[in-house]
Amino acid sequence: MYRKNNAHQLQFEDFYLPFSGKLRSDNRWVVLSGQIPWKKIEQAYSALFSDSKVGCPAKSARIALGSLIIKERLGTTDRETLLQIAENPYLQYFLGFSEYKDEVPFDHSLMTHFRKRFDKDTLAEINESIVRKAAEQDEQPQDKTPDDNDDDKPSNKGKLIVDATCTPADVTYPTDLNLLNEAREKTEAMIDSMHAPLVGKVNKPRTYRQRARKDYLAVAKQKRLGYRKAALLSQAQLKKHRRNGLRGAVDVFE
Repeated sequence: MYRKNNAHQLQFEDFYLPFSGKLRSDNRWVVLSGQIPWKKIEQAYSALFSDSKVGCPAKSARIALGSLIIKERLGTTDRETLLQIAENPYLQYFLGFSEYKDEVPFDHSLMTHFRKRFDKDTLAEINESIVRKAAEQDEQPQDKTPDDNDDDKPSNKGKLIVDATCTPADVTYPTDLNLLNEAREKTEAMIDSMHAPLVGKVNKPRTYRQRARKDYLAVAKQKRLGYRKAALLSQAQLKKHRRNGLRGAVDVFE
């Protein structure tokens, strides 16, 4: 079940702060919220749900996509993202809330569902729309925001490059042990591929992959890895790599 959010674009002047004060118009989250075509995203997002009125209504597209953007920009976990939203009025304004509330807006487990609903193709289209809208606003003259000291503020200049990619990237740090282990596994895969047509005719050369994998994990899982242990494992991985690359290829083609 999903209910479309037909409310007008929330202005930062309308956002209610219980401890008095008001939001700044030049804050990065306020600026970014104006660059994102929330209405188009709302239409595409609502099409993912059925017209049934049974069940609890789903979170709005702005909350779902906005939470993913916040998570990726801040580089936080799902739980930490919700805590940041509960503590920051600018983040709550970015998600479309009309007033600040010192509480978590939803359970962190919903972040998993948000990532499933916004696949890579959808995020790519949204990213293009954001960049296109930013370029259009950059070409048009900027309207001044009424403020007490508005006459003293300089006009905005330059270009704003917006990137709303929300897909997490799992990139490992390229340590020597990881690179050697990955190279060993690739040579083992090459031996398996080359030996496939010769199954039953020629014995496959021994790679001792299970022992090598066990030795690698025993060292890689240690929180504090000494230089001597790392050097010994690197030498052992190099020996296995040479055996797989040289002796293994010779045994296959003999």
